[in-house]
Amino acid sequence: MNIFSRIKAFIKQEPEEQIAGYSIPELKSVFVKSLLTRDGFLPSYPRVTPLEGVGIPAYYTSFIIDQKETLNFVARIESKFNYVTEKTFNDLIVKKYSNTQKNEHLIFFTSTREFNSVTVRLVTNSADFLAAIADEKFSVPPPWVAFESYNPSWWGGHMQGAQGYYNDNYFLPFFTQLSDSEKQSYYAKFEAPTEWIKALELIHDDE
Repeated sequence: MNIFSRIKAFIKQEPEEQIAGYSIPELKSVFVKSLLTRDGFLPSYPRVTPLEGVGIPAYYTSFIIDQKETLNFVARIESKFNYVTEKTFNDLIVKKYSNTQKNEHLIFFTSTREFNSVTVRLVTNSADFLAAIADEKFSVPPPWVAFESYNPSWWGGHMQGAQGYYNDNYFLPFFTQLSDSEKQSYYAKFEAPTEWIKALELIHDDE
């Protein structure tokens, strides 16, 4: 094969798919133990996707949390896993943790590029850890934080773009699983404007 043929072959190659900063072959080399599920799993939020369909015995999840809760989230990881290594992906630090006694692993990175929040992308084969994160109910920053100066009267319905993605994947699944008392605490925590409280209560009263 001459040099021009090699260049053409290289250009035709598609970029290798990445999940939380790791390629599928890399993840297969990390997660080798058969996936054990818990009764009543999977949680409604954060949304969890099994990766067995691509040959990886693990789960993937993506969720957003308030920046003030980042240290608490990392502490949760470090209470169950030991740090192993890290690498760079899209100028972000991807960290790998393991619990060798249980043969459980966790790979994650965080980003502050979206929704005035911390986005967490994570792969693990620990159903117990994912259940613990769901029970913790890390707060999804509300619309008035994620989209400053956005008119609350426009919220809801069939939104598109960034607002629609945020609502469908993060805010709505989180907010609708809160009890009435938890919603009141949530409003207080994020100093909810009266207009936003009325808008959200009107939307969910109609459902």
